[in-house]
Amino acid sequence: MLINMGPSLAGWYSSVNKMHVENYEILTNPVSAIVDLEAKKIPKDFAIVVTCDDGKKSEALFIELQKKAYTNVYLVDGGYQQMMTERVKA
Repeated sequence: MLINMGPSLAGWYSSVNKMHVENYEILTNPVSAIVDLEAKKIPKDFAIVVTCDDGKKSEALFIELQKKAYTNVYLVDGGYQQMMTERVKA
């Protein structure tokens, strides 16, 4: 599951892969991210990746999810900006 508080990543992928991203991406904001996740009834041990524009909001959400006993949470360090920087270098 991808909790995305930045731009959608679906545009990076071809039509087949794009469907998978759209099915597992929650486009949200910091205020409603946990509510949006809990609405999907995602198990607490399900893999969850958290990202935002610059990594700051997602880091706070990462900490909150750990406090709520989610055990398989990953943070995209530096957020969307860092992903774009690394994508250009590749």
